[in-house]
Amino acid sequence: MIDTSKIIADNHLELFVKEIFILEEQETPHDARLTFFADGYPGVVFLQSEQVFLLPRMKPLTVFFLYGQMLAPYELSIRTPYLMIAFQLYPFAAKFLFDIDPKKLNDECADLSAVKGTAAESLLETLTIRSTTSLKTERIASFISELARKKGMEEYGKIQQAIQIIQDHKGLIAINELARYLDTNERTLRRKFNQYVGIPPKKFAKIIQFQTSLDQISTGDFSTLTEVVYDNGYADQSHFIRNIKKFTGKKPLQLKNLQ
Repeated sequence: MIDTSKIIADNHLELFVKEIFILEEQETPHDARLTFFADGYPGVVFLQSEQVFLLPRMKPLTVFFLYGQMLAPYELSIRTPYLMIAFQLYPFAAKFLFDIDPKKLNDECADLSAVKGTAAESLLETLTIRSTTSLKTERIASFISELARKKGMEEYGKIQQAIQIIQDHKGLIAINELARYLDTNERTLRRKFNQYVGIPPKKFAKIIQFQTSLDQISTGDFSTLTEVVYDNGYADQSHFIRNIKKFTGKKPLQLKNLQ
């Protein structure tokens, strides 16, 4: 078992990387599908597979890519065997580390080997050499850490603080209240959020609210659907169902025990 939290800490990535996910499938060759829902976080992915496509557009993905805010449910069509190492970034980190317009990354992926100034090509050479999953993960962590070291952090402090406040409130915070917490005005907050995160703070808060309710549904931690509705701050059940279908394409009870 790889201690991914230690890898984050050892590389001083706590401000940029939320979690590291490692998915591996070594079965005999066949086509598989992986389903994902909006969670409010972009990410860096190293993906070894004979072929992989982003659905429903059938867009082929490269070995090493950056994905942005996924606002709609999406799937990966992937050929086994495969190895996926995903560094889930905090929302401002894609802009900060790679200087890519986050709005252009919404529901999209960018080939990192084509991003100038990242030295991703040389990293990719080492990642494709036969080595352990642990070593590959360490090399990606070192790559992100080096990018962060070169950038500095002052300009992004308020956005990181705003993101943390929204998370702490599980998405249930008005934008004017959030602006007061940060001692700024709503217009500036929206502009900075759009600039560095790629979506308005209100939409990000809705994604966090959705993810909190999704966690409750998928674990079965409720007696009735009404309980989930009011636990997560929705005005009524119809509003809740519309929101769930918007982000997943499914009805709430179809998601029980899905994750």
